[in-house]
Amino acid sequence: MNQIELETLLKNLLKTSRETEWLEFKKNNYNPAEIGERISALSNSANVKGKDYGYLVFGVDNDTLEVVGTKFSPKTLKKGNEEVEHWLAQRLNPRIDFSIFEFSYNGKEVVLFKIPAAINKPTSFSNEDYIRVGSITRKLKDFPEKERLIWNNSQKKCFETLAVG
Repeated sequence: MNQIELETLLKNLLKTSRETEWLEFKKNNYNPAEIGERISALSNSANVKGKDYGYLVFGVDNDTLEVVGTKFSPKTLKKGNEEVEHWLAQRLNPRIDFSIFEFSYNGKEVVLFKIPAAINKPTSFSNEDYIRVGSITRKLKDFPEKERLIWNNSQKKCFETLAVG
């Protein structure tokens, strides 16, 4: 994505006027394990809500939706000796192809994770599936009806692909 596409996407995400099951805003909280849980939850929630992607955006105040900027730079952050992006990808199952974009918006640094919706099965992080319930990240096993939706939506997409293909 280029700068204009990223700015347009951020503007559209800010128009939601609040966090959702498939969208989370953060300022600077960048604990790698929490990010992994959020990726799992946003991927699974995007599936449940019929979205192609979930988004985790750093540099936005989640109460006011003001772009405040972030000091988080995932491209340079390490977990042990491993780059955090690789560390996260290794712990996701299936290994979804999430993208990380670092860009400037009105002079403020923003980091945007674009996370594909779960397909075929729930996305797990470190062998645990997560889901968003409103703006809270929870373990998917505590919400069996949402897990059922992920499986049902995945089967529906498979059949639609076969029918079109």
